[in-house]
Amino acid sequence: MHALGWIDRLPKLMGVQAAGSAACYNAWRDHTEKITPVSANTLADSISVDLPRDGVRAVRAVSHTGGAYITVTDDQILDAMRVLARQAAVFSEPAGATAYAGLAQAIQQHWIEPDETIVVLITGNGLKDVRSAIKAAGQAHRIEQRWST
Repeated sequence: MHALGWIDRLPKLMGVQAAGSAACYNAWRDHTEKITPVSANTLADSISVDLPRDGVRAVRAVSHTGGAYITVTDDQILDAMRVLARQAAVFSEPAGATAYAGLAQAIQQHWIEPDETIVVLITGNGLKDVRSAIKAAGQAHRIEQRWST
């Protein structure tokens, strides 16, 4: 049992970061709580940070629940935006789609058992970043207005 008691009742947490902004992932991978700044570069601008404000807490939460961190590329994020829109009717901005991209990668790498219950939090509407939505889906088709008389 963990010294904090309540932490043993938490679900296993998985942190997902864009590969171009992975300071917490790097610390988790290196088994340290020292968050070393990165030079963030990802289209998911809401999570594009050199040094996360609560990085130590994030790494601790994942580590103490027996979870893991995973990184995804910008292409995987764009693909997740397409899948979410087409298959779940969710119009997500890139940072929100990052969580789903991580789930897809975790499934592909067999990190998740078929009988596990998974919750993916997708925050941020696609209208926050229309340019990335166009990158993911392509240009919208124009429909000419027709007036009937």
